[in-house]
Amino acid sequence: MQWLSLLLYCLVLCEYVARSAAAVTRVKRTIIGRYPVCPRGCTACSRVNGCVTCESRLFMFLYRQNMREIGICTPSCPVGYYGVRHQYYSKCYRCHIDHCHSCFSRHFCTLCEEPYLASEGQCIEECPKGLYYANFTRECKEKVDCLPGAWSPWSSCTRNGQTCGYKWGVQTRTRQILQDASPNGTQCPEVTGTQRCRLKQRHCDGECRRRKRHRRKKGRRKGRRRKNNSNHRRRRIGRRDRGRRGRRRGGRRRVSRMYSHRNRKVRLRRLCRGRKCQRKRNCRTRRIRNY
Repeated sequence: MQWLSLLLYCLVLCEYVARSAAAVTRVKRTIIGRYPVCPRGCTACSRVNGCVTCESRLFMFLYRQNMREIGICTPSCPVGYYGVRHQYYSKCYRCHIDHCHSCFSRHFCTLCEEPYLASEGQCIEECPKGLYYANFTRECKEKVDCLPGAWSPWSSCTRNGQTCGYKWGVQTRTRQILQDASPNGTQCPEVTGTQRCRLKQRHCDGECRRRKRHRRKKGRRKGRRRKNNSNHRRRRIGRRDRGRRGRRRGGRRRVSRMYSHRNRKVRLRRLCRGRKCQRKRNCRTRRIRNY
């Protein structure tokens, strides 16, 4: 009897050890918790199937990997799927329209694959009669307006193909047409623009010296011309003073030489204000006497 009781005790002990070992190695199928226990956005997850439930603002997207489905919580559905929000969860569903790139619902496509066109939620090869193709949105519409792109940066300031040698130049910019207009739509505006600009480098290399030489020669010519003009003016004033005669009622009389000389000095003094000019023209006011 003692041997029998000892044998039963050993059997019970072995079964207990086996059960405890199995409990240690057992893996839970579902873990309830947030990040970092589960991936970001999941409220419950599994090591085998990924996310099981997501937060209310996220969509549940299921994709197949070998023989199992793995769940991912995403803020927007990928290409070829559309999102539907339910009371307790939101899920991504596949579009059931052929050649559809993105859809709004199960039977309404918003963007088709090339070279197909979207018309009334379906993907077709050509636009029906009375509709025009909009190449930017790839849709068939009754009226298509021109859609210009953004302006490019201004080009460098040039004139006659040079960036120097002038004071003012021209800058240009361009833009592309993203969508052509239909005959009944708004036509395209200008695609090029120009504006006046100032060149950073006025003179090219070696040109500054030639310009300085030219300015010196020009200044000398102006000085000679001014000198000749002043001599001519002096001679003209002298002739006018010598030939001037006083007029009175009852006849003419000759102006005395003293008064004609004084008038000439006064006129010359009015022509030249500075002392240097007075010395050059010999019209010093200190020698003039008041009569």
